[in-house]
Amino acid sequence: MPDRSRVVILGGGFGGVGAAKKLKHADADVVLVDEHDYHTFQPLLYQVATDLIETSTVGHPLRDLFHDQPNVAVHEATVNGIDMENRKVSFKEMAPETYDHLVLALGATVNYFGVPGADEHAFPLYTLPDAMRLRKHVLERWEAADRDPGLIDDGALNVVVVGAGPTGVESAGALAELYRTNFSEDFPKVPQDKAGLILVEAGDAVLPMFKKSLQDYAKKALEKRTVEVRLGEVVEKIEATRVHLKSGEVIDAHTLVWGAGLQANPLAQGLGLQLQHGSRIPTEPDLSVAGHPEVFIAGDIGWITDQKTKKVLPQLGSVALQAGEHAGANIARRLDGKDTEPFKYLDKGTMATIGRKAAVVQMPRGRSMTGRTAWLGWGAVHLALLSTGEAKARAVLNWVWAGFTHERPGRIRVDEDE
Repeated sequence: MPDRSRVVILGGGFGGVGAAKKLKHADADVVLVDEHDYHTFQPLLYQVATDLIETSTVGHPLRDLFHDQPNVAVHEATVNGIDMENRKVSFKEMAPETYDHLVLALGATVNYFGVPGADEHAFPLYTLPDAMRLRKHVLERWEAADRDPGLIDDGALNVVVVGAGPTGVESAGALAELYRTNFSEDFPKVPQDKAGLILVEAGDAVLPMFKKSLQDYAKKALEKRTVEVRLGEVVEKIEATRVHLKSGEVIDAHTLVWGAGLQANPLAQGLGLQLQHGSRIPTEPDLSVAGHPEVFIAGDIGWITDQKTKKVLPQLGSVALQAGEHAGANIARRLDGKDTEPFKYLDKGTMATIGRKAAVVQMPRGRSMTGRTAWLGWGAVHLALLSTGEAKARAVLNWVWAGFTHERPGRIRVDEDE
């Protein structure tokens, strides 16, 4: 019997998992490799960072997702290099893997745009360790300020959030609710007016991908929650306790949350391909790579063009999931001797939540929602996207409990060296 076709999937995010699931009934051995042994639900990382939900809600064991799919093997390893001419992938921790088909779903890394000090002092929110590090840091700063009130005037409790896209807006709103509800009761002697939350955006609006009425609503909702919105401001340099703006202003702040941008995984630059925006791999209509029909792209590493609108699709979880599923389905079609099909993205709308009972939803064809209705719609969509029923149940429990009581039981610090 000839060897079965071998499909290697690099990345266990939305794109990689989506591709592997679509190969369940394919006559192929599937190898999924990620540098972590868990899948991360990135849209809710800010809720982990602000103690609203548990880490296990957004992080789920990858192997657990494929217990009913015996043709999938999952490995935890770091990719060292990809040789597309010889169809081989090398890894740091294990032997190389050869493939008949390859799915690149390696995601992205944070883009600091060359801002000095950002890599060392900023707190991004793209991985689960990022969220846990920010949560621990914020709690530590409040505890330190409670012990030594002199730190308050030095900006220990001030937070600057950079970037007014969905990550920045949702992070700022969640931090505001954590500060003004939980921390105001936990630390009654700490003056709340000394704990500032500042959202800095280089452009002239928050949520620039939304229409103006939703931008205005989001800005007012943030300001109602005591977030100071600073538009047209650019961060020039970051220090451990200071944020320097290009305007010359220096903000005393011990915490800077970075939500200003992403760049595709650096491995893309070593493939010898013509890249877009310096790091993203352009795709053919069926999501394959030009000149390499055996290689498919899914997720943030790809420069994927919507075949209907001819616009480049954003780096969103919904795009990654649909692209991954389509890539997997196209590989399955090819293994069955059929032609691949072009990718058609189903736009279900764009949304962002500002806080409790406040959100914006922009649907196709111009329809939109705000307030409680949008907030409930946002919750329903994110529940549907969570990987397992267990994660959905945990999220509902956390959200409902917080909705009625404002309690966030996850606000404790556990040091690994204790």
